[in-house]
Amino acid sequence: MSRWLAITGWIDEFNRRIAIVAIYFVLFASLVCAFNALLRYSISTMIWLDHNVGVGGLFRGILAIYGRNSNSLSELQWYLFAGMVMLGGAWTLKLNEHVRVDLVYGSVSERTRTWIDLLGGLLFLLPICCLMIYFTWPWFVLSWVTNEGSSNSGGLPLWPVKLSLPVGFALVGLQGISELIKCYLALTTDYVREFAYEKPVQ
Repeated sequence: MSRWLAITGWIDEFNRRIAIVAIYFVLFASLVCAFNALLRYSISTMIWLDHNVGVGGLFRGILAIYGRNSNSLSELQWYLFAGMVMLGGAWTLKLNEHVRVDLVYGSVSERTRTWIDLLGGLLFLLPICCLMIYFTWPWFVLSWVTNEGSSNSGGLPLWPVKLSLPVGFALVGLQGISELIKCYLALTTDYVREFAYEKPVQ
């Protein structure tokens, strides 16, 4: 059992570190969004200040830089959002905090829940992850090879956000393997899974 727990421990720690990156993406997305909104809604004020105060064309320079990069800032927000979702999904699975349709799961025993998680992981989670990696990897490679760029002027290249899809599904699949091992150990040994299911408050 210790060998299996070592494998799950390594996977869990790896995805925990990736989740820290996703957490910082939340912060960066909030800052970029606030900065973008601040500049967008202060354009008329900066134009007025440039005409009346001057300051060596400082405000005109800020507006020129923003005008060239406003699309990049807008796209960076959804790049970061894609990163936080796709990189944080595996850790969410590990914490048992993912969204589920609770029709039966909340009213059965812990052992039955473990069986549901085991069969669900084997029959649905891992096959879907493999299928999504299979379909999204060529999509990323084509974008990388052709150096696909945004259709918006001054936008960002598209391959990083497309890469987040196969990487995110690979991380969820890896965490799924860890959770399947834990389910197997919980059913065959005295191992107790760390994060128990909490029935949502209605």
